[in-house]
Amino acid sequence: MEVAVSGVTTQATLAQLFQDLHRQQEVLILPNVWDVGSTILLSQVAGVQALGTTSAGIAAALGVGDGEQLSLDRMVALVAQITRATTLPVSVDLETGYGRTAADVADSVTAIIEAGAVGVNLEDGDPADAAALLAAEELAERISAAVEAARRLHVPIVVNGRTDIYWRQSGPPEDRFAETVRRLRLYARAGAQCVFAPGFPGPAAESQRAAIRELVHELGDTPLNLLADPSLPPVAELRDLGVRRLSTGSALYRLGLAAVRDAASGLVESGSLDSLKGAQGLSYPDLAAAVARSATTAATTATAAVDQFPV
Repeated sequence: MEVAVSGVTTQATLAQLFQDLHRQQEVLILPNVWDVGSTILLSQVAGVQALGTTSAGIAAALGVGDGEQLSLDRMVALVAQITRATTLPVSVDLETGYGRTAADVADSVTAIIEAGAVGVNLEDGDPADAAALLAAEELAERISAAVEAARRLHVPIVVNGRTDIYWRQSGPPEDRFAETVRRLRLYARAGAQCVFAPGFPGPAAESQRAAIRELVHELGDTPLNLLADPSLPPVAELRDLGVRRLSTGSALYRLGLAAVRDAASGLVESGSLDSLKGAQGLSYPDLAAAVARSATTAATTATAAVDQFPV
């Protein structure tokens, strides 16, 4: 049964919209959320077309470490809350897929789709070893299993195949580009509709623009996702270089906590209340109004779902 997620829009239709957003010429900027509150606020930012989740932000917000230390049940429950709080497509950072085998990953992806997601991020960074990567062929099998799970549910999700070659600085520097190309091509052949190279090309790269242009060329028609970082060229230049998706990762979560930490430190150390002025950027009435709008939308969506699919 397809669930109505926005009025009478089904999850399959929302998934197709998310697919289409990867084919536009503009860069799809994907803010990454970590809870219902961040979902509500970022959904209402003008121009935001879709959302992703951040595994690091979610884990930290719940007081556990990153790297699949949060249980799948808790992750699925939170994803269900997030997807109910927005009418935008939501892609979930599922790390390596929460499973030892491809079949396990298929079960995990099934649960995430049933929670309302229309995209998943699957990566080759080994959660058990911060310096290691999964074999490329192993992640490719997991990607294929995810695609098949989505096919069985008739929800054409976007699987984002991620390599952590640059993120973990794996292998000799002179070999990283070629290995990144090899892995991302393999992930695309396995069914990934988008591929992700966080940390690429790195702030020390001699020519970032040339490196990005070359990677886009090597990937052909497969959309490239980069991780937003101040060291990268502006979004307009990334678009011209061929980048099609830009994720914020845990940056927004860390930015928020950094502001909270610094404000509290300023208040305690100086006794001045000026450190709280930044909160005026989101007043109490504005916050309450944003939550009220989200609650109204959620109620409308739930009513439409019952009307379209009576039980």
